[in-house]
Amino acid sequence: MRNKKEICVGFFLTLAFAAGIWFVYHQSALKQKIRSFTLNAYFGQTDGLMSGAPVRVAGVTVGKVAGQSLSRGYRVRAELSFQRPVSLPVDSSVSIETDGLLGKKYVEITPGAEDAVLSSGEDFSFTQDSLILGELMNKVNGYMRVKKNVLEENP
Repeated sequence: MRNKKEICVGFFLTLAFAAGIWFVYHQSALKQKIRSFTLNAYFGQTDGLMSGAPVRVAGVTVGKVAGQSLSRGYRVRAELSFQRPVSLPVDSSVSIETDGLLGKKYVEITPGAEDAVLSSGEDFSFTQDSLILGELMNKVNGYMRVKKNVLEENP
């Protein structure tokens, strides 16, 4: 009788151990599957955008910049990695924004209106490059020179 109890206990312990291993394996596989949800955005320039920078939708962080590489045509391919799959319409746009005036760069996604959504590995169609403060200041300075010359010519 005692031998039967020991066999039953051993069987249930072995079954519980096997179930635990199965659970851990499937949880890690699920996490890996979730981590593999990525989308690509191509920019003319990404000055100041770093790997690991946040990816936001409506101001909420939903992912990060996994990496950047130079593609054909000298465009920068930014790989955006998401914490979990997100349903973004195919006509969504992506822009590189700055946190405040001189803050760090991040990627902002503005969802579109289409019913079809992007699948993992696909590319965004609409992108807007990083705004470079130096270039903006040069444009403003040039505009001010033109205005000054017009005012001097027409007193």
